[in-house]
Amino acid sequence: MTDTGVTEVLASFAAGDDVAHRDHAGEVSRALLDTVAVSIAAAGEAGEQILRAWAERECDWGPATVWTSGRTTSASLAALINGTAAHLLDYDDISPTMPLHPSAVLMPALVAVAEARGIPADRFVPAYDVGAAAFRAVAELLPQHVHYGRGWHTTSTVGRLAAVAALGRLVGARVDVVRHALGLVASLVAGSRRNFGTMTKPLHAGAAARDGVMAFELAEAGFTANAAELEAPGGFLARYGDPDLSPVGSTADTLAERLEYWTDAWVDDWGLKRYPSCYATHRGIDAVLRLREKTAGRVPTRITATLHPRGTRALRDTAPTTPTEAKFSLEYTLASAYLRGEVTLADFTDDRFHDPAVQALMGSVRVGESAVPPDGNPYFTTGYTVVEFVFADGTTLSERVDVTHGQARDPLTDAELRAKFDECCAAGGLTAEQAERLYRALAHTPGPAFTASIPRKEQR
Repeated sequence: MTDTGVTEVLASFAAGDDVAHRDHAGEVSRALLDTVAVSIAAAGEAGEQILRAWAERECDWGPATVWTSGRTTSASLAALINGTAAHLLDYDDISPTMPLHPSAVLMPALVAVAEARGIPADRFVPAYDVGAAAFRAVAELLPQHVHYGRGWHTTSTVGRLAAVAALGRLVGARVDVVRHALGLVASLVAGSRRNFGTMTKPLHAGAAARDGVMAFELAEAGFTANAAELEAPGGFLARYGDPDLSPVGSTADTLAERLEYWTDAWVDDWGLKRYPSCYATHRGIDAVLRLREKTAGRVPTRITATLHPRGTRALRDTAPTTPTEAKFSLEYTLASAYLRGEVTLADFTDDRFHDPAVQALMGSVRVGESAVPPDGNPYFTTGYTVVEFVFADGTTLSERVDVTHGQARDPLTDAELRAKFDECCAAGGLTAEQAERLYRALAHTPGPAFTASIPRKEQR
C-alpha cells in the first residue's frame, strides 16, 4: 500500500508558483522548433491522413491549429493530431535516462490550449518545465523500468499525468481542479509497446495529449474524480508500478523531491534526435558511422552490436517487414548507415527498405546485451552500444558509443537543427519560403504565435 498524498503533491506542484532556478527559454524554444518540424514532416503519411480525415469529420472548426494542415479544430483534437504527427516518424525528442518523448505530448497540449485561450507567451516555459519534471519524477516513482518492462509505453501512460500538470501551470489552475483532472486522466491511461512499428504507436502520444486536455477541461467544468487516485489502493501507482521496487521512503516525499530536482535538471536529461528511428538504434548508428571512416570501403562479413541490459527492449526481435517496422530494427539501421553513410527520412521509404544490398547486410548483424561492455571502461551511466566489424580476413574493428550526438552532453548545433528543420519541412511539402517564415516565427519566445505562419492546405 502506498503513502497518501501523492496526488496532492503533484497537483500542488502544478498549481503552485515555484519556477526553475535558471531560464530554460532556449531549450524550450529548440524543443518546440523540433516538435513542429517533425510533425510537419509527417504530413501526408498514411497514419496522419487517416487520423486527420477522421478528426475533421468530428469537428471541422475550432480555435486551435492543426500543424500538418494549417486548418483549425478543437483544442483536444488539435492536441490529438499534432501529438500523433509529432511521434509518427520517431524523430521527436528523447530522454537519455528513460524511454520518454516528452515534447510529443507536452507541446501539442500546451500549444492547443494556449492558442485557444490566448494565454500569454511568458507562461509557456514554466508550464513546460512543470510537465518535463512531472514526466521524469512520476516515471522514477513507478519505477519506469518495471512499468516499461511490463509492456507499457511510458510516453503514453505517464504522459497523460505530465500533460495535466503542465496545463495546470499554464492556465494558473486551482489545486482542486488539478487533483480531479489527475484522477480523471489516470482512468484513461493506456498504451502498449506491442504496437511499436505500427500507426498506433504514435497515436499513443497524441491520445495522451488529447486526454490531458480533455481531463483538464472537464475538471475545470466541475467533473469529479477520485482526488487521491494516484496513491489510493488499486490506484495508478499500484496498477502501473511496483511499490516494493520504487524508491525507499515516503512516496509523497520522494515525488516532491524529484519534482524539485527535475524542474531544473530535465534540460540535462534531454536530447533532439539526429536520426528518424527508435532511440535505441542511435548509439549503434553513431558507432557504425565512425567505423565506416576506418574501413576503406571494405564490407564486413559480420556485424555484432552489444547493448546495455534492457537496451533492446524497444527494438524488434524479428526481421522488419515494412519501413515503419525498420525504425525499430537495429539490423536495418546499422546496415543502412554503413552502406549509405547516413540515416535520413528517405531511408524509411519502400524503395530504400527493399534495397537488396541493405537486406543482404542485415543478415550479418547480430544483436545482444551485456552488463559489462565488451570494449572500453566496464562502467557506464545511461547506456552504451558497442559495434564490432569482422572482415573476411579475420581482422576486426570496434567502436563504443555511450553519448549519442543530439543529447544534452553532445547537442545538435544550431546549423544541424536548422538542417533537420528544413529536411522536415521539405518532406511535409512546404516551400523554402514557407519554411523560412515558419522558422522565424518559431525562433522567437516559445508560445503558440507561430501557428499563424503554418500554411493552410486544402483538404485531401
